[in-house]
This record gives sequence, structure tokens and C-alpha cells, in this order.
Amino acid sequence: MSCREKHRAFESQASMFDLEFLYGLKKGNKKDVLVWCMDMGMIANEYVCPTCGEKMVLTQNNCSDGFLWVCRKFGVNAHHVRRSVRKGSWFEESKLTIPEVLILTYLWVKKTTNEWIVDEMNVSEPTVVDWKSFCREVSVDGLVKDSKEKIGGVGMVVEIDESKFGKRKYNRGKRVDGKWVFGGVERGSKRSFFAWLRIERQRR
Repeated sequence: MSCREKHRAFESQASMFDLEFLYGLKKGNKKDVLVWCMDMGMIANEYVCPTCGEKMVLTQNNCSDGFLWVCRKFGVNAHHVRRSVRKGSWFEESKLTIPEVLILTYLWVKKTTNEWIVDEMNVSEPTVVDWKSFCREVSVDGLVKDSKEKIGGVGMVVEIDESKFGKRKYNRGKRVDGKWVFGGVERGSKRSFFAWLRIERQRR
């Protein structure tokens, strides 16, 4: 599925819920949250044990998500394998709850200010800044990977620019750690391209 197709799919899904619905998920039980995420394709609905090759069992646990994928065998080839329900998903690297990640992502899409999010969700500003940076990086990465169409030509004008996507060093100052992105838009058609810009230091 291309980036544009994914974007259209997300818009279709977004029409099915709003902020009130996401807050409802936050107040609901953890199993319902996982089932909804599975139905929406946000997390895997099954896993195969890397040790024995059999399907793992979704098992209740006292972790933050309430459940883990587990495969436990006794006797010959005994093993006890556990895997997070977030493995390989949008939620994997976050310490926030799954509903909180969904709410924060929704607010990022709606271009909500950092101050409002900090006050509304009772999270720190560095958390909001880092999460927004992550959302931008994933979005740009998708655009770059999906950018295969050639633009421009005789009589066509292409406007080009570059921008750096990342986060401020130690969340302060003007220095930004991240990646440079080079992009262009064709006047009239609005067709565009994006590419990571590789900058090599000159040897002295």
C-alpha cells in the first residue's frame, strides 16, 4: 500500500471516531482497547512463537497494557516466551498508554498547541515535543519512500526547498538533531517529490 493509499485509509478510519471516542477508550477496560486496535489493524491479532512455531496466547498480565502474548511449554524443549502486544506497532517505543498515544496522535493531526496538550493530558512538554517530532519523522519517511514520480520538464517550474526534521538538542536552544529533507512542488499540477538530503563534511 502506498503512502497516499495509507493516508486515504487513515482518513476513512478517522471518520469513525473522534476525541470523545478516544477518551472513552481511555476510560474503558484494557481488553476492549486491544480488541479495537486489532480490528483497526493497529496491532497484530496473533503471533507465532519464535521457539516452537505455534501460535502464542494472549494472556492477562499486570503490565501497563494488561495483556502479553505468551507461549509456555513444559517437558522436552521447555520454554517461556513473552512478547508485548505493541511489538512492531506505532505504540512500541512509547511509555504512554495506548489510548494516550492515540489521543496525542489525534491532537498532532489537528495541529493542537503544545501548551493545550500539556494541560489537557497532564504530560510534560518534552514528551509532547518528542512525540510530535516522531510523528513528523514517520510522515516524512513515508512521503520519501513513496516519492517515485518524476516531475518538471520543458516549460514547467518546480519550486524546491529543504528542511530539517528532528528535535532540539536537550529540548532547548536552536541546535536540531535530525535529518535534512529535500523536496519540490511542480507549479500548476501540485505534484511533488521528497528525498533525504545527504550532506558530507568536506575534509580539510
